[in-house]
Amino acid sequence: MKLRLLSSILIFISAYSPLSIIFLIQDYDSKTHWFSSPWVVLSIFALAALSCLVIWASVHFMKVSTPPITIVSVSNRSGELINYSIPYMVSFFVLNLSDIKLLLSFAFFMVIMYWMTLKTHNIFINPILAIMGYNIYDVHYKRDGHDFEDFFLVKGTRLGKNESCRIVELSERLFLVTERNGVDAPSITNTR
Repeated sequence: MKLRLLSSILIFISAYSPLSIIFLIQDYDSKTHWFSSPWVVLSIFALAALSCLVIWASVHFMKVSTPPITIVSVSNRSGELINYSIPYMVSFFVLNLSDIKLLLSFAFFMVIMYWMTLKTHNIFINPILAIMGYNIYDVHYKRDGHDFEDFFLVKGTRLGKNESCRIVELSERLFLVTERNGVDAPSITNTR
C-alpha cells in the first residue's frame, strides 16, 4: 500500500506549517499594520492550518485493522527531526514573498524536499505529529509467528519488548499503533 499523493502532500505541508508563521512575521509591515503580500502569506498560512487539522483528524479517528502483534525490539527515529530544518534556515535569508522568482524558487526547493522525504520514508518525521505526542520508531516485531521490521508511529511512551499492540498500515512499511496491551492508544477511536 503506497501513501496516497494528497495524503503525503498534506503530511509534508503540516511538517512545515510553522514556516507559515515565520512568513507571516517576516511579511508584516509595521508601518501599515498589515502584510506586504497578504494573499501569499494568508494562503500559505490557511493551507498549513488546514493540513494540520486534517492530519490531527486522520490520526484521531484511525481504526484498528490487524490482530495483535508482539514487539521484539525498538529503536528511535525521531532524532532525525533535525533533517527537516533546512527550509527553516532558508527562510531566514531575505525571502521577499512579493518577488515571484524568489517565491517560485522556494516552491521548487520545497517540491524537491517533499520528493526526498517521501522516497526516504521520512515523511512522518514531522514536528506537528511530535507536538501531538507521536514519535516514530524502527520496530522489529512478530505477527502470526513471522518476524517483520517496519516503522511505527506511536502516541505516548516508547513501545517495550514483548509488548502487545494493534497497528494499522499508513503506507508501505509504516504503521500507526492504535491499541497497546489491549488498551486503546490515546485519542484513537477503536472498532473491533
